[in-house]
Amino acid sequence: MIIIVGLTITSCDIEGVKTSDEKEKQAAENDALVEEMKSDSLSQQKEIVIDKASDTLKLNNGITITYFKKGKGEKLKKGDVVMIDYRAKLEDGTIYDGNHKVKKPSIPFLVGWNQQTSGWDIALQELRVGDDVDIFLPAKFARGKNGIKGIVPPNANNILSMRIVEKFKPTATVDGVKIWKYDELKTPGDSIQPKDDVLINYWVSSESKPRYDNSYQRGEPFKLKIGDKNIVPGLHKALISAREGDRLMVFIPAKEAYGNDGLIEMVKPGEDIFYDVQVAKVE
Repeated sequence: MIIIVGLTITSCDIEGVKTSDEKEKQAAENDALVEEMKSDSLSQQKEIVIDKASDTLKLNNGITITYFKKGKGEKLKKGDVVMIDYRAKLEDGTIYDGNHKVKKPSIPFLVGWNQQTSGWDIALQELRVGDDVDIFLPAKFARGKNGIKGIVPPNANNILSMRIVEKFKPTATVDGVKIWKYDELKTPGDSIQPKDDVLINYWVSSESKPRYDNSYQRGEPFKLKIGDKNIVPGLHKALISAREGDRLMVFIPAKEAYGNDGLIEMVKPGEDIFYDVQVAKVE
């Protein structure tokens, strides 16, 4: 709604000649929408309202951030997990991705870990909680020369309409392993116990190699036994507090992952890793 208001106000300035009554009616509608934005409790507590999209930040790399609202506080930094409400669009306005696809008002995002294309991490580290923006991403910082077949053309610039809702604090921390639970079944599933067999869907990244393993690409969940020494300790520590149906984001420090040995071509010695896990079934 905030973005629509900005575009509506801007478009009024470039339309053809209107009658006095039409202008008054349009002005009244705009004023009503702006007042609705101002009345939002989040706006009053955390944000500075900007009536139209007139405040922009242009980075040297071609990424441009247009502000509709400005938040307060420190800029986001690498390692922060934030809840975002977003739409990813082509320049013609076609929306091809967003949290609405999974029917969620917002979803978690880990800043600085290549969870999406590089332009996301560059732009988000310029933002604050409460910011409501359009982010113009040149193609090389979006989907690049490959695009996404049938969805994003090759070498297409992208626009992200995004609101930074809040920072998402870990649900639990165990021996340096940080766990964020961000979804669960309406009726809680079975709790995971020691020696249980658990089926999980997941992707995992190191700082140097995004999504180096991804069960979704294989088309079937991965089966593990809690306590199996072939599984990194940090993942066990995260799963033992989970239930069937839970979705977790898990930051695992190197000492609870592959330590000083690393994992050939995937995890460098001393590197931390990050999982996004869905507990599919507990047996």
